[in-house]
Amino acid sequence: MNCSIWARLRLELQVIGIAPPVTALAATLGGAILVIVMHATGVSAEHLDIAAGAVLAGFAPLGTAVAASSIVGRDSGAELVMTTTVYRRVLFLRVGLVVVPAALVTLVDAVVFRALNAWPVGQGTGGYVLVWAPPMLWLVALAMLTATGLRSPGAASGLIGGLWLAQDLMGHDILGNTVLRTQYMFMGVGAEVPAHEWTVNRIALPAIGVVAVIAAGLLLGRPERFVGSDTA
Repeated sequence: MNCSIWARLRLELQVIGIAPPVTALAATLGGAILVIVMHATGVSAEHLDIAAGAVLAGFAPLGTAVAASSIVGRDSGAELVMTTTVYRRVLFLRVGLVVVPAALVTLVDAVVFRALNAWPVGQGTGGYVLVWAPPMLWLVALAMLTATGLRSPGAASGLIGGLWLAQDLMGHDILGNTVLRTQYMFMGVGAEVPAHEWTVNRIALPAIGVVAVIAAGLLLGRPERFVGSDTA
């Protein structure tokens, strides 16, 4: 049984290819190396905190979301798996094979950053997970939904990248809006907000993420939509 599972996972990894895993891990591993080098060269604590927050709450979710979007909607062999449950399960498995390792590496990053005292201001031990996990789930889920709806991983990656950049550049305006700040992925990284707003944000992000995953699953329940579509 175990041999069968490992053989299946190896097969799925071969189908996925090298690009999605590299995309998902490049930002979080590269960011970790950067923070470690900054620490070793005596960069100030303030700049270390900012860099650590950027890696955990920004670059790790973005790289993982772009990788996820590159998997969903690109399958030119959809006509070979026309049973809706099977097709949906296959794609979710492939996304999981990229997202889970990226999440584990990001968690390791958080532990290393805390040990180096490179830690976002105001974050306690809960930040080991809460700084990066809600934004990652939110952005990955939106990437999956967008890629499924548009049937184009390329377009989905562009939109997700634009959303990420808009959140980064327009943080002040987003925080000033009662509704939008519940979906602000950088909450707690350089944003001074009351504790209850932080809590609402950390709950609202994964909540919307779950809704987006369910919606993507419903769309994936119609694999005939992908047959003959332009998935570039």
